[in-house]
Amino acid sequence: MEIIDLTLNKGKKSTIHGNVYSITYEIQEEDYYLKLVIDYFNKRLKVVNYDGKNYRGMAQRIDFIAKENSFDKVFIKATSDDWEEFMAYGYILEGIFKYYYNGEHGYCLSKFYTSSRRDSDTIEKENEIIEKLTNFKSNNDSVKLEKDYEIKIAKKEDIPKIVKLYDEVFKTYPIPLNNMNYVNTLMENDVLFMYIEHKGQIVSAASADMDTLHKNAEITDCATNNKHRGKGLMSIIINNLEKEMIKRDIVCLYSIARSVSFGMNKVFKKQGYSYTGRLINNCNICGKFEDMNLWVKKI
Repeated sequence: MEIIDLTLNKGKKSTIHGNVYSITYEIQEEDYYLKLVIDYFNKRLKVVNYDGKNYRGMAQRIDFIAKENSFDKVFIKATSDDWEEFMAYGYILEGIFKYYYNGEHGYCLSKFYTSSRRDSDTIEKENEIIEKLTNFKSNNDSVKLEKDYEIKIAKKEDIPKIVKLYDEVFKTYPIPLNNMNYVNTLMENDVLFMYIEHKGQIVSAASADMDTLHKNAEITDCATNNKHRGKGLMSIIINNLEKEMIKRDIVCLYSIARSVSFGMNKVFKKQGYSYTGRLINNCNICGKFEDMNLWVKKI
């Protein structure tokens, strides 16, 4: 059990006992509103919602929380009306969430507080991967499952087997997918998991995290057991998740893929997604902070 001290307001410190990944925190001032995810595990702040025109006030409050808690990255999905306002306070544009806000673009702005978090040591390799994929034609024709493989929408009774897969595939992951209670909470909050089973074992899975208010969904939590890779399983899951999202009136699909993974980026290129940016040292995955590529698709 950890003992974590967090400072969210001047002169006020909160002590938390337990294993903490993130905390949602809302701030309502007279002239602005912020909804933050205090992402302790990934040492960053995520601005998931904001309102108001006092950009200086918002920026200063975010700076205070980030610096007081030794977080070294902040990112916000700003609207087309005001994304440039944040750039005056040290934010840079890392990617475009096309069609994110009910068909209108969102702009991923980030601010770094340390050079180690800002600088990537794998950027050349990642650029080579994207350049190779520019000549790769999209082809989202359904791949047929081989014998003894079956695709299913996950139910709560599947959670133990889903958790087992994620625990096997990822040394670390930005959210606690190795915790059954957490996965259960996701399922109860607009996250649809889909998986492929082989002889009673889940060998590949992914999810769609839906924002029904803005009609977008993140295709995420993509994992395939090493022994079952190379069979197009993830493409099949994503293709079927897309069909489910269309039924739910979702307009925008996006995903954030590990920039060093040629295979995962190839999957999204094949499915007709567009590369729209790279988030540097974005999250703790597979044992370290890694860059993530942003892929977007309108459906």
